[in-house]
Amino acid sequence: MASRGVMSEPSGPSDEQFAVVDGLLEQLMVKHFEMAEMCAQYRELLDSLQAGSRDAERRTLAGALPGARYHVAMTYAREQALRIEAELKRMFPRQ
Repeated sequence: MASRGVMSEPSGPSDEQFAVVDGLLEQLMVKHFEMAEMCAQYRELLDSLQAGSRDAERRTLAGALPGARYHVAMTYAREQALRIEAELKRMFPRQ
Protein backbone atom coordinates (compact mmCIF):
# COMPACT_ATOMS: atom_id res chain seq x y z
CA MET A 1 0.00 0.00 0.00
CA ALA A 2 1.42 3.40 -0.99
CA SER A 3 1.80 5.94 1.74
CA ARG A 4 -0.41 8.98 1.69
CA GLY A 5 0.73 11.73 -0.67
CA VAL A 6 2.95 9.44 -2.74
CA MET A 7 1.63 8.79 -6.23
CA SER A 8 2.65 5.77 -8.21
CA GLU A 9 4.19 6.33 -11.63
CA PRO A 10 1.80 6.13 -14.57
CA SER A 11 2.13 2.95 -16.58
CA GLY A 12 2.80 4.85 -19.79
CA PRO A 13 1.21 4.60 -23.22
CA SER A 14 -0.42 1.34 -24.21
CA ASP A 15 0.58 -0.88 -27.10
CA GLU A 16 -2.68 0.15 -28.77
CA GLN A 17 -1.71 3.84 -28.60
CA PHE A 18 1.70 3.09 -30.11
CA ALA A 19 0.00 1.08 -32.87
CA VAL A 20 -2.32 3.99 -33.68
CA VAL A 21 0.60 6.41 -34.01
CA ASP A 22 2.57 3.89 -36.05
CA GLY A 23 -0.37 3.53 -38.45
CA LEU A 24 -0.72 7.29 -38.77
CA LEU A 25 3.00 7.64 -39.46
CA GLU A 26 2.82 4.93 -42.12
CA GLN A 27 -0.08 6.72 -43.82
CA LEU A 28 1.86 9.99 -43.73
CA MET A 29 4.93 8.29 -45.19
CA VAL A 30 2.87 6.85 -48.07
CA LYS A 31 1.38 10.27 -48.80
CA HIS A 32 4.87 11.81 -48.91
CA PHE A 33 5.98 9.12 -51.37
CA GLU A 34 2.96 9.93 -53.54
CA MET A 35 3.83 13.63 -53.40
CA ALA A 36 7.43 12.87 -54.32
CA GLU A 37 6.23 10.92 -57.35
CA MET A 38 4.08 13.88 -58.40
CA CYS A 39 7.10 16.17 -58.10
CA ALA A 40 9.14 13.80 -60.27
CA GLN A 41 6.40 13.91 -62.90
CA TYR A 42 6.31 17.70 -62.75
CA ARG A 43 10.08 17.81 -63.22
CA GLU A 44 9.86 15.53 -66.26
CA LEU A 45 7.18 17.77 -67.75
CA LEU A 46 9.27 20.89 -67.22
CA ASP A 47 12.38 19.17 -68.60
CA SER A 48 10.50 18.28 -71.79
CA LEU A 49 9.30 21.86 -72.15
CA GLN A 50 12.80 23.20 -71.57
CA ALA A 51 14.08 20.78 -74.23
CA GLY A 52 11.80 22.46 -76.72
CA SER A 53 8.46 20.66 -76.61
CA ARG A 54 5.78 22.82 -78.21
CA ASP A 55 2.87 20.69 -77.00
CA ALA A 56 0.17 23.22 -76.06
CA GLU A 57 -1.51 20.83 -73.63
CA ARG A 58 1.76 20.26 -71.75
CA ARG A 59 2.37 24.02 -71.60
CA THR A 60 -1.12 24.57 -70.16
CA LEU A 61 -0.55 21.83 -67.60
CA ALA A 62 2.81 23.30 -66.61
CA GLY A 63 1.19 26.68 -66.04
CA ALA A 64 -1.23 25.12 -63.55
CA LEU A 65 1.33 23.27 -61.44
CA PRO A 66 1.51 22.05 -58.79
CA GLY A 67 -2.16 21.27 -59.33
CA ALA A 68 -5.15 20.25 -57.27
CA ARG A 69 -3.94 16.68 -56.58
CA TYR A 70 -0.79 18.00 -54.97
CA HIS A 71 -2.66 20.59 -52.90
CA VAL A 72 -5.09 17.93 -51.66
CA ALA A 73 -2.15 15.68 -50.74
CA MET A 74 -0.45 18.53 -48.87
CA THR A 75 -3.62 19.23 -46.93
CA TYR A 76 -3.95 15.55 -46.04
CA ALA A 77 -0.30 15.41 -44.92
CA ARG A 78 -0.68 18.54 -42.79
CA GLU A 79 -3.85 17.20 -41.13
CA GLN A 80 -2.22 13.81 -40.58
CA ALA A 81 0.77 15.48 -38.91
CA LEU A 82 -1.61 17.34 -36.57
CA ARG A 83 -3.34 14.05 -35.68
CA ILE A 84 0.04 12.48 -34.92
CA GLU A 85 1.02 15.44 -32.77
CA ALA A 86 -2.26 15.22 -30.83
CA GLU A 87 -1.86 11.48 -30.24
CA LEU A 88 1.72 11.92 -29.04
CA LYS A 89 0.71 14.73 -26.67
CA ARG A 90 -2.02 12.47 -25.29
CA MET A 91 0.52 9.66 -24.86
CA PHE A 92 3.25 11.83 -23.39
CA PRO A 93 1.62 14.76 -21.58
CA ARG A 94 3.84 17.44 -20.18
CA GLN A 95 4.10 17.24 -16.44
